[in-house]
Amino acid sequence: MSIDNIQLSKTARRILFTKTLIEATEAGKSGNKSEITINCLGGNEKSILFLVKDPQNKFLGDEEMNLLSNLITACELTMADIVLVNNTHTAATCQQLSDHFHSKKILMFGLNTSEMELPFSIPHFQIQTFNQQLYMTAPPLNQFLTNKDLKKELWLCLQKLFLNK
Repeated sequence: MSIDNIQLSKTARRILFTKTLIEATEAGKSGNKSEITINCLGGNEKSILFLVKDPQNKFLGDEEMNLLSNLITACELTMADIVLVNNTHTAATCQQLSDHFHSKKILMFGLNTSEMELPFSIPHFQIQTFNQQLYMTAPPLNQFLTNKDLKKELWLCLQKLFLNK
């Protein structure tokens, strides 16, 4: 092996590159050697995965990103604490993403559990425990921009998840 072709394990990459904002990585389906690229935003310091579905943007539009920023700030978090993945641009399942990011909490906006290949179904704003992880689904973030009732429901759920209320 030459110095021009050093390959690091996932663990070594996580240890060496803890402060990246965007990470392209590989995740394989069970036993399959195919590579899946995962573009993400955030530092993932608290193992919190935010999954969104936004076909028009790489991550989120400006208004939706501002809303997300305000929500995580209100939950006493920062972008360094979470990881944001736009599921429109990856073929990874929820299990692959969860395994890769070592997620403890998974929040899905505009996605349902069946399209993420999870073996259960939950209504929006209900917190579900599965495989020692907490899951929550919600409508797409753009729906919260104009609907105060949805924002209130989301805020109550986020308080339970992050502020122990």
